[in-house]
Amino acid sequence: MTIVEMKTRNKKEIEQVLTQREIEVLRLMASGFSRSDISKSLSISVLTYDEHRKNIRNKLGLRSHVDWALTMMPYMKK
Repeated sequence: MTIVEMKTRNKKEIEQVLTQREIEVLRLMASGFSRSDISKSLSISVLTYDEHRKNIRNKLGLRSHVDWALTMMPYMKK
């Protein structure tokens, strides 16, 4: 098992902590959509998107870009 595989979060673990809306935001982020694209897609304001992103960061303890990448990996299409 590589270091990345060891640190990559499990989808089940993530989904037990986040709300359904936060999971939708995370999936769209992992798919490469921009902040404004995600806001439009979910019919929310950019400020609401920012709040969801902040909640994801706080709930999962994300501190760096690497943490974000490892968290999004299970949602990236192969």
